[in-house]
Amino acid sequence: MQMKIVIGTLIVMIIFVASGLVLLNEGVLDSQQTTADQPGTGRLQVETRAQDGRSIEQGALIFFNNCRTCHGDNGEGVPGKGPSLNPDLFTKHFPALRASKTFNGTIHDFVKLTIAAGRPVLSTYAESLGGFAAPMPTWSQQYGGPLRDDQIENLTNFVLNWEAQAEAGPIVPSNFQPVGSDLNAALPAGDAAHGADLFAQKVKAGSGQNLPCKACHSLDPGTVLVGPSLAGIAGKAATREPGKSAEQYIRESIQQPNVFIVPDSPTFQSNGKSVMPDSLGNNMTAQDLADVIAYLLTLK
Repeated sequence: MQMKIVIGTLIVMIIFVASGLVLLNEGVLDSQQTTADQPGTGRLQVETRAQDGRSIEQGALIFFNNCRTCHGDNGEGVPGKGPSLNPDLFTKHFPALRASKTFNGTIHDFVKLTIAAGRPVLSTYAESLGGFAAPMPTWSQQYGGPLRDDQIENLTNFVLNWEAQAEAGPIVPSNFQPVGSDLNAALPAGDAAHGADLFAQKVKAGSGQNLPCKACHSLDPGTVLVGPSLAGIAGKAATREPGKSAEQYIRESIQQPNVFIVPDSPTFQSNGKSVMPDSLGNNMTAQDLADVIAYLLTLK
């Protein structure tokens, strides 16, 4: 009888220990849950993070192949083609939408629905930006688009992956001094090779951000993306605006693009304003600007 009691006690203890090990492994204890300070430590939390990571990676590929033409390589937007998603979706567009009480779902719901069904009608937000050349198409197969439900979810997760950084704000170097829109600010000697790298987004500007040049301007003659091709701009610039040298015209076009809009190019303006962003100088140092100008002056 005593042997049975001992064996029974051992079995209970083994079951208790095994249950504890299972709980520790699965991550269902309160101390193992994901918090603001640390990620969850259990198998469930680890596997969930791995699945989320794979979903974001797949969404990145879909974005690169289908969305960057209108929304930019990093979601920064392309003037005249698509609005900024990173950071404006999180810091401007969705907060304004919630404030208007016209949408009561989560930001995940909003992004997923927008991707799936597209934007056949110009929204108030898009209209406030001057509108875009074409409406956003439908992407989900449910609405006649090319993507499966899982691909829509992956693309949604990729876009939402920008949210934390967008809300934290851009990481700007402490010594960054923007050149802004001051056409009289002194510029140092330009480095055309560095300007070429800035244009091609091989290096970042002094603000820590990529310049959007290549998203809007082709270097191939006659190829129009959003703005005109810059092939041969060094020769054309000197003939654009009376009294302005090529260097002066290019600088003005970057810092104050609405001062002079080429009259025979209606494609490159919207509501009387140039489709060229008027805030580029806020992301550039005087050296960045000098380097980009020096590079453009080599395109003869």
